[in-house]
Amino acid sequence: MIYPSMQSINTLGAAKGSFNIAVDGFEAAYAAGLLSEFSLNICKADKLYITIIRKNDRSTEYIEEACRLTDEKYFIDTSETDGNVHMRLTVSGKRSLFRALCRVRQMLRRGEVPLGSIEDYPLFAERGYIEGFYGSPWSFETRKSTLKMMAEYGMNTYYYAPKDDPYHREKWSELYPETELAELKELADIGRENFVDIYYCIAPGLSICYSSDEDFELLKCKVEQLYSIGIRNFGLLLDDIPDNLFYEEDKQRFGGDAANAHIYIINRFNAFLKELDPKSRLTVCPLVYHGSGEEYYISKLGRGIDGDVSLFWTGKNICSQELTVPEALIFTHSTARRPLYWDNFPVNDAEMYNELHIGYLSGRESGLYRFAEGLISNVMPYPLSSRIPLLTVCDYLWAPTKYDGVASWQKTCEIVFGDKKEALMPFVENLLTSCLKVENSPGLNSAIAAANQELFSGNRQRAQQILLAYADKMKGALTALDPKDPLRLEAEPWLNKYAVACELFESAAMLLSDSSQEQKNKVADLLSRYMVDPRTLCDFSLQEFSERMLSL
Repeated sequence: MIYPSMQSINTLGAAKGSFNIAVDGFEAAYAAGLLSEFSLNICKADKLYITIIRKNDRSTEYIEEACRLTDEKYFIDTSETDGNVHMRLTVSGKRSLFRALCRVRQMLRRGEVPLGSIEDYPLFAERGYIEGFYGSPWSFETRKSTLKMMAEYGMNTYYYAPKDDPYHREKWSELYPETELAELKELADIGRENFVDIYYCIAPGLSICYSSDEDFELLKCKVEQLYSIGIRNFGLLLDDIPDNLFYEEDKQRFGGDAANAHIYIINRFNAFLKELDPKSRLTVCPLVYHGSGEEYYISKLGRGIDGDVSLFWTGKNICSQELTVPEALIFTHSTARRPLYWDNFPVNDAEMYNELHIGYLSGRESGLYRFAEGLISNVMPYPLSSRIPLLTVCDYLWAPTKYDGVASWQKTCEIVFGDKKEALMPFVENLLTSCLKVENSPGLNSAIAAANQELFSGNRQRAQQILLAYADKMKGALTALDPKDPLRLEAEPWLNKYAVACELFESAAMLLSDSSQEQKNKVADLLSRYMVDPRTLCDFSLQEFSERMLSL
């Protein structure tokens, strides 16, 4: 599948089939190796010739509508002559070549190469995700595989910040043991190979004395350890901590004002990073990270810290339904920098733990890319389930002006579920509840609405046929995934409730032809079992439908 959406494509058909490939030009060996990793047949043959041209000018290094430079823009021009396909990739460097080759890989996997011209680039500069939830951190293997997958679909940034990694927060001042350090090094290596900027986030705010040279030395030692394994970018997280200073020396030095203390530690930390590497980048999550964007703390902090430091911002709320251009402009005016959005979707920790957020991103304005540094999506403790919404985030961040949430979600479900997609959709479309404004249970509501039309017309038999046909579709999702499938194991609590929902819906529909007390008791019992389960699943329509059938 070609995903995310491309900026411009003009084609005159496509060349189809399996291709032998010959590559020449800029970084030909690298390109051949990258394609080889995807099990493609790389050899000197007469089927698909790929020529790579490096060009460094406005056409390849500037995005007109975003008014910014880029190293991720590329062109693909393809033609067919005498049965041979000739493809020319025009890139500005190795990073844009990687992006182009990810597209070529998608074409070849599909067995269909578009003939014509493609111009493609991302509109958001920083596109990524953060492991920033409360709960069990992801396993190392799923962390690696997700990183590679998100790179393939256009993300370029990953923030490591699992709250329950003790060395990130509680033991911030302690060095990593060898095993954990080796894993972080492998992550850094994978990021470098896939052109994803890795940020290690450290959260010392619960215990650090901001004015203490000894504490700052501990912070430096921790960063130097991580720098030694190849990590170059860092996050300093000062969120979810008390808003008052608790050390007497800090109260005296900073006048009891947390903003003063945070400005001091941020600038001192940033100066240290620049001594290590002038290209090192720092992102800060402030104590106040949501609101109007013009509060005292965030305004003073933004005006007081170095201009090259990025600030995380979640929008009006911790989990914001909308992120808008006017809000971004207020933030920029107050802080003298554009917001880097920490988007709390699809995360489902805290009071949202009964929800499984496998829907699509919505409520982010299409023009936001011009007024934000980027957007970083906070994920769930469930890595495989997180991939579905994360892929819609990829699509939005790459081409926000073309983004269609529902269409994007359908494609991501196909990417994740493969040939099991159609069977699973009746289940996953009942898991769209989140902080976002998205209609849950569209298929269920559609079936009930169609049946209601028949009931209003007096056609009870036809109404029941519609309902039972949808009940059969619902039940198909229960066996679509292997019992040991890791994705099924993540969704098990919701699947268990869904099994009750399937039986409830079918049994309620049967009341149209069997209104016996025995059948009513069965439906009432199933409804009780469904309601007592705290997991969030179908919207209110299932309960309402069941109660209405009981009242007939």
